[in-house]
Parts: sequence; C-alpha cells; structure tokens
Amino acid sequence: MSPDPAPTDPARRRSLLKLALAGAGAAAAPLAPAAAASAATPCTSPVAALQPAYGIEGQRKADLGNGMFVNPIVPGDHPDPTILKDGDDYYMTFSSFYSYPGAVIWHSRDLVNWFPICAALQNPLGSVWAMDLAKHGGRYFLYIPAGDSIYVVHADNIRGPWSEPVDLKLQGCIDPGHAVGEDGKRYLFFNGVRRIALAEDGLSTVGALEHVYHPWRYPEDWVVEMFAPEGPKLFRRGEWFYLVAAVGGTSGPPTSHMVTVARSRSVHGPWQDCPANPIVRTRSADEPWWSRGHASIVEGPGGDWWMIYHGYENGFRTLGRQTILEPIEWTADGWFRACGGTLDKPLRKPKGGRASPAGQALSDDFSSNKVRHPVELLRPRTRRNAASALRWQGPGHPGQGQLACRLLAPHLHRRRP
Repeated sequence: MSPDPAPTDPARRRSLLKLALAGAGAAAAPLAPAAAASAATPCTSPVAALQPAYGIEGQRKADLGNGMFVNPIVPGDHPDPTILKDGDDYYMTFSSFYSYPGAVIWHSRDLVNWFPICAALQNPLGSVWAMDLAKHGGRYFLYIPAGDSIYVVHADNIRGPWSEPVDLKLQGCIDPGHAVGEDGKRYLFFNGVRRIALAEDGLSTVGALEHVYHPWRYPEDWVVEMFAPEGPKLFRRGEWFYLVAAVGGTSGPPTSHMVTVARSRSVHGPWQDCPANPIVRTRSADEPWWSRGHASIVEGPGGDWWMIYHGYENGFRTLGRQTILEPIEWTADGWFRACGGTLDKPLRKPKGGRASPAGQALSDDFSSNKVRHPVELLRPRTRRNAASALRWQGPGHPGQGQLACRLLAPHLHRRRP
C-alpha cells in the first residue's frame, strides 16, 4: 500500500465545515455512478414505514413506545458522539464547539433515551471538537481537542466535579481515541492514523507522536469531500483489537463520510482492513441520512452490539449532524457488519435495559428573573458595566448548582433540534 498523504490540516477541515454549514441550503453535489459494492443487507425484521414520535415540547423522540425506535436518538446538532458503557449505564457527549458550559454529558440505560446530566467544561477553552470519553482505574477521563491542542479533564464521579483542563501540548491533532493495549499501557490515537503513549495517570504523554496505520482508501471515482482519515475509536473483543475510523470528509457531498474497520491482535499492529469496507456509507442522495460516519461500537444492555455515529438528515441539513444508532452483528470470521440498511424504517430497540428520561425542555417565556432549564451560551464573554446586559439566575446541570449569567442579548444561544 502506498504511503498516505500528510494528515488533513485541522484548521482547513474546520474552515471547510463552516463553509459547508453556511451553504447547507444549497443543492447537493451530483453523485458518481453507483459503487460496485451494494448496500449492506439489513439484519432486522421488516417493519412499517417511519412514524415519528414526539416528546417534550413537541420535540421528536426516538422511542416509539412499542419496542421500536427511529433515528436520530439525539436530535439536533450533536456530532462526533463518544460513548462509554459503565456497568448498566451509558454516557455520551458530543462536539460542543463554542457553546459553554461545554462537553455536556448525557446518560441512558437503553441506548435510545438520553438525558443531559452535567457539563465537563465550565470555562471557555476554544472550539471543542470530537472528544473521547473513557474510564480507567475507576476514574473518568475526557480527552478534548480545543484550539490547537489536546486537553484532558478527569473526575471520580461522572456527574462531577470535573477537573480543570490539563494541556497535553499536542499540536496539529484532532479526534483523540483512548486505548489500553495488551501491555496494559495507555495510548491516544488521532487523525492520520497517529498514536502517542500516555503516562499511567493519563494526564501527560510519553515519547513522540508516530504514524501507525495506513487507513483503507475508497475507489478514486467515489464522490467525496477529501480523504481525511479521522475519528479513530478502538475497542477490544476476544483476541482482537478493532479500529473504527472515518474517511471521505464529514461535510461534503451526501456520499462523503463513511465508516471503516481494521483489526489487529496487538494495539501495535499490524492492522488488517475489513474486506467489507466501508461498512457504512450513504450511496445515494435519495437516502434519509447523508454523510454517515464517525462511529463508535458499544455492547448493548442485553448483549447485542450497536454502532453510534452522526449524519445529516436529508432535507434538514441545517439541523447539523445528528446522532444515529444502528445495530451490528458479528460474522463467523470475526468481523462485524451494519444491519440498519438506509435507516428508512424503525428499528427494534436494544435488548434489555431500562427506559430513562429523554431530552429536555428548550424554551422559556422569561416571565421571571430565573431561567427554568440549563442553557448553553455561544461564545460567552464577560462584559462589565453594560447597561443593556441581560441578567438572570437559574438551574445549572444537575449537581452543579445555580447558573448565574449577565450577558448581552445577542450572545444568548439555545440549541434547538
């Protein structure tokens, strides 16, 4: 395999994403002829056509109440999901960009119903992209790309308090993926795919950044944004380490983003590509979800397996990249395949688990001097003696006390699915 070009410049990638979002209403680029590989055959039972359900304030919800669910599981702009299974509980967070409190952590018991429980970042750190949530030695860690470095925060309780950010001083890296090797040592993988060793406490690095894997490459005639190998997420099952990554670019034509898999018996390689790559890809602009990618794999509460990733909803691209749940199944040769097809039909919920609260109210009539629900502020800044400033006090995320704000009205921001 020929060497890969240098990893995509994170600043350029982010600029392209901003341009894409700014032009989200434009028509999609024409697609290349259909790829030779056909879409994966769904491994779910046939069910009726999509019938959305609605929850708090008329917001869409995934759980249909009949043992089925529809995507997205977290509506609105919740891209780059990172998920942690911790006993019977699941925790997930997303890119929060310039919104603060940032790195909001959500909780679920069934992988379908999610509710925000805390925010790991209280003070602005820059634009937060594509984190990785991990637990090691009884402590929780969140590895955070922000500005032009990688930071880490940690907590003994997932609900906080979270530490102040520690700068790992890693420039030019995005999309960290935490892994523990067969040697018991800790590593961070990044776009590229590159890797660096971590100290035992996970709060500093050891040695130099190194390139460790030449990612699988799609045919030259596929219509994509750019190669951009990114989002490496690793897990171990049996004798194999699996490396799940994205290629094709996250914000280009509908067919850009895709999910690829490689495996190795050692965290040090060598890595072998899945013969069925890509295991997830939008193949037509007629499909309900575009640019599907940036996946993590997790075992469900009843022992079945699932993939969580993001995608643009066809016709609603301005909502951003929403969070998607898709079943997978293991094959006899030790690989796994996606089972949701194009996600154009409801899917059966994961086995086991317990339903938990889903979503949160997003509106406030400002009839009192206290806001009723946790809020996030876009690019918050301190302004003293501003006569036109809006003042309020209201609840922070659970367990984090009151949220006191004094801001100019143009900087008030609420996420809306």
